[in-house]
Amino acid sequence: MERAPVGDSAGPESPSALNRRDVEVLACLAEGKSTAQIAAVLSVSGNTARTRIRRVQDKLDVTGRKAVVRAAQDLGILPIPRPRHPID
Repeated sequence: MERAPVGDSAGPESPSALNRRDVEVLACLAEGKSTAQIAAVLSVSGNTARTRIRRVQDKLDVTGRKAVVRAAQDLGILPIPRPRHPID
């Protein structure tokens, strides 16, 4: 019986597991773009955009657009936006 390589356990993958295209998808999600808008930015079909979004969610072990953006921010892949107004 073969052992799974270290890092293949359940849970989010390391940021290095994400490729350039994954980071582009994350940036679009962080901007609140729709699937159609992401498809246009990536120059792919809507189905391909949906697949890419789902794969990024799988790689980060989360479900949902907001959750994948938060996970990417927590891992340092995306910057955490600063508040627009100072907090008193």
